Amino acid sequence: MLEALLSGAAEGLLLLQDAVACEGRSLLKSFVTAAAQRAECLHVLSFDLSELEFKAGLSTEVTSRILFHDAFPDPLGWCGRGSGLTLGEFSASGLASRLASTSQGSATIVLDSLSWLLLRLPFPSVCQVLAQLPRRANAAGLKIVRIVALVHGDLHPPAQLDVLKTLARLVVTLQPGPGSGRSGDGTPQTAVVLHRERGKRLLQKTELFSILPGYGFKFLGELPPKGVSKEDEAEEGRETAEVDPTARLTFNLRLTEAERQARESVPLPYHFSEEKKSSLLQTSTEEGKIYYEPDAADDFDEEDPDDDLDV
Repeated sequence: MLEALLSGAAEGLLLLQDAVACEGRSLLKSFVTAAAQRAECLHVLSFDLSELEFKAGLSTEVTSRILFHDAFPDPLGWCGRGSGLTLGEFSASGLASRLASTSQGSATIVLDSLSWLLLRLPFPSVCQVLAQLPRRANAAGLKIVRIVALVHGDLHPPAQLDVLKTLARLVVTLQPGPGSGRSGDGTPQTAVVLHRERGKRLLQKTELFSILPGYGFKFLGELPPKGVSKEDEAEEGRETAEVDPTARLTFNLRLTEAERQARESVPLPYHFSEEKKSSLLQTSTEEGKIYYEPDAADDFDEEDPDDDLDV
């Protein structure tokens, strides 16, 4: 599923969740590189890094396709630098007008990082911007195909991360693995990918990848659940098939052939014999009669049948 992210097949809100032990900005830059090579329109909203730092290591071909909105130098607008992005502009209508004024058609939005905003703005307002921005931008003439946001998972409560994951179509959670969080030199890294399909079905896979020089991406394969190798799974399956659950019992659960035949010859209590079936199904030709012997206290006064009642 990581290949779907890098190939541009994934749409909607895409979250890249990293931590101190496994940074995710290299994977984010790898996504930017792949999108630029597909000639997509890219808007990068940078809060954690300056424009110079973010573009470090990217080729000129990639940086030439980036429409950069730098919020790092003056995020609160105190210096009045004008062209830079400020925290006050982070609203659905404000961002839509800003982005639509620089490009039209289809575009991809990159947020580096969402954590900077979550630590300074009310959490519900940030979620509302993420949900409403595509619709507001579409009304302004800009179609936002996807929003790729980097979030530092160890800076936020688990409840907030769970809410963000419900908004996202694809969540990539980086975990310490063979590469121990190192990247950029082809070292294998581990990512748990959670994909929410349009039918609300969830798919989760654990995949290995590496970031090549120049932020190229290389998919290394998929890991079995819980880190068990395929050979171990096959061996466990064979062992389970060979186990006999009756081997250590102190009593016998098995029947010999003679005991099985004797059990089958015993008629079941709810199975009728042919003779009994025919007797039950036979229609009687005699008429039914009712015999009644009255008691001594019975009143047979035909004129007043209720004379014996105490009324």
